[in-house]
Amino acid sequence: MGTLVDVIVPPDQFALADTFGRLPDATVESICVVAHEPGQVMPLVWGAADDPDDLDARLRDDASTVDVNRLATEEGRSLYAISWSAAVREVFDVFVQTNGTLLRAAGRENRWELRVMFPDQESVSRTYEAWRDHGVDPSIRRVNGIDDVVAHGGMDLSQDQHEALVTAFEHDYYCVPRGVTLDGLADEIGVSHQALSERLRRGHRNLVRTTLCDSPTPINRTP
Repeated sequence: MGTLVDVIVPPDQFALADTFGRLPDATVESICVVAHEPGQVMPLVWGAADDPDDLDARLRDDASTVDVNRLATEEGRSLYAISWSAAVREVFDVFVQTNGTLLRAAGRENRWELRVMFPDQESVSRTYEAWRDHGVDPSIRRVNGIDDVVAHGGMDLSQDQHEALVTAFEHDYYCVPRGVTLDGLADEIGVSHQALSERLRRGHRNLVRTTLCDSPTPINRTP
């Protein structure tokens, strides 16, 4: 069973510490590119800051980058192709060598948030130990089995949350006027009014977080 891991790494142990130190408002987010060989992870990123030209200069001067090319600019952010330094590539290569796949990376002033998919728990442990050997002290925020995520639309919904949201939709709970009351929906699912209300609220929160928000934050996995 695959495993999804959310990790926080300080910029000074990973990448763009110089840039974030000089531009506290800067943010960087990866474009998902599956890497099959070491050195090929995170070649494309979106970057944003109050002063785009200053961000350009800081990225080019950053000790963690070797080559930086701005490819496009839209809606206040720029797309960059970046070749990373050997030190950054070593951090990436650790999980590539353990068959991990980087799904998302988001960086800002005081942290990088990484989401990595591993084939099993053993790969997670090996990667963590290898990172520590490379001087990286990651903070693991969350470890989840991948089966629920894949089975329920990739939205980090628990099985109960997914069932509640789909059933509510199918019974026109979200229509105006509603096709069913919360009590009627609770009877249909076979739970109490309070349990369903909390289940829907958590499901809505996870949907908003995974579709509208920028950073992966810990999820309350209570059904």
